[in-house]
Amino acid sequence: MSHHDNVKHCKSGQDCHEVNHLCQIAAKRDIGRIRELVKDSKFYCKNCGRAAREEGNLCNPSAI
Repeated sequence: MSHHDNVKHCKSGQDCHEVNHLCQIAAKRDIGRIRELVKDSKFYCKNCGRAAREEGNLCNPSAI
């Protein structure tokens, strides 16, 4: 059992209230920050498919 199994994942988009999640950063169209967070991605979001270097930037992360 991974440590993610105990985490309550947001459903992304309107359900997400985490300012550091890519879905929220994309909604604000902060392209510079998105570019920085997705470089050398190691995780993807099982909800929306976005990829990020750190799992903390995704609603429902999984290793690539």
